[in-house]
Amino acid sequence: MPNKVIDGSKCISYYTIELKDALIPDKVKGKFDNWMFGCDVCQDVCPWNRFATSTKEEVFNPIPEILNFTTTDWEELTEEAFKKIFSHSPIKRAKFSGIKRNLSFLK
Repeated sequence: MPNKVIDGSKCISYYTIELKDALIPDKVKGKFDNWMFGCDVCQDVCPWNRFATSTKEEVFNPIPEILNFTTTDWEELTEEAFKKIFSHSPIKRAKFSGIKRNLSFLK
């Protein structure tokens, strides 16, 4: 990148979390590698993460209710269930409508 500047508005996380009520532009269709909410690519490529160690902190454990969710489970998720399951999760930032939008976009 010129001058080593990153354009955050081209990030999968921007489109799937921060964009909120807007539609995801068609120009990025097929570029999400099935990421429905954010992504971890930055974590994977960050040179500082070579110093990272695993944590035993329980708050970072996956939500048990969704560990085995299928595509159908996500598609049939109700707003009531969403609010219950994700009440203490960053996923609630995208809101129920955002997650449904993201799922539709990935089809």
